[in-house]
Amino acid sequence: MAIATPLVARLGLRHPVLLAPMAAVSGGRLAAAVSRAGGLGFIGGGYGTRAWLERELALAGQARVGVGFIAWALARRPSRLDLALERRPAAILLSFGNAVPFAARVRQARIPLLVQVQTLAQAKAALDAGADILVAQGTEAGGHGGARATLPLVPAVVDIAGAVPVVAAGGIADGRGLAAALMLGAAGALCGTAFYSAAESLAPDGAKQAALATGGDETVRSRLFDHARGLDWPPDWTLRARRNRFFDRWAGHETAIDDDARAGYAAAAQ
Repeated sequence: MAIATPLVARLGLRHPVLLAPMAAVSGGRLAAAVSRAGGLGFIGGGYGTRAWLERELALAGQARVGVGFIAWALARRPSRLDLALERRPAAILLSFGNAVPFAARVRQARIPLLVQVQTLAQAKAALDAGADILVAQGTEAGGHGGARATLPLVPAVVDIAGAVPVVAAGGIADGRGLAAALMLGAAGALCGTAFYSAAESLAPDGAKQAALATGGDETVRSRLFDHARGLDWPPDWTLRARRNRFFDRWAGHETAIDDDARAGYAAAAQ
């Protein structure tokens, strides 16, 4: 049974469900699968090269998909946005950084602009920039996120958004979570971890199996894994991931992670 919400109407969906543009996970095949199922899939253009993004856009085929970017990383390689806009995606999603430098270009292309926020100040800035849809992401989210919880953040963003639809994100993995998001005033949900282990996901098979075997109590939010990967994420956003032996070895000593440790981490992540 279809659920009619402003998100469904704005993006032409059957179901108010969006795939989070997870970097190195949400490729063209996964985005296309979510879109064909009635939601909207986003390709995660976060760390990918231009060639990677071109390939994943091609793998989406004729499916109607969006493209998501990490704003602070996009600022270093703005041509990625030009490539995405040339392909006329169903939407552009920006998160983790200042969306203002890119908002006008997206809007001029008449492509819906979604901006993911983790605080009310970020939500107000996104509204001022002309966001068509806000994504309110709570700290329960897997991957990168902020400090505020989903339950109080979503209605607070809804209260200031006016006619702009708000999508809930962070710890939403099934129909119960979607129903709760709708009751909070959201117009839909953006899900990442729920799709991480899908057959179409780009995540390594071992990582998929580890995710399926891991409960929420076995996760940690930290900057450690970014240090391990050599990624200079801004301090406003930490990463929720599965706790493992690498974390136990280096927790509290993130800045001491050396090249040998990084090489071992990279090899184990394949």
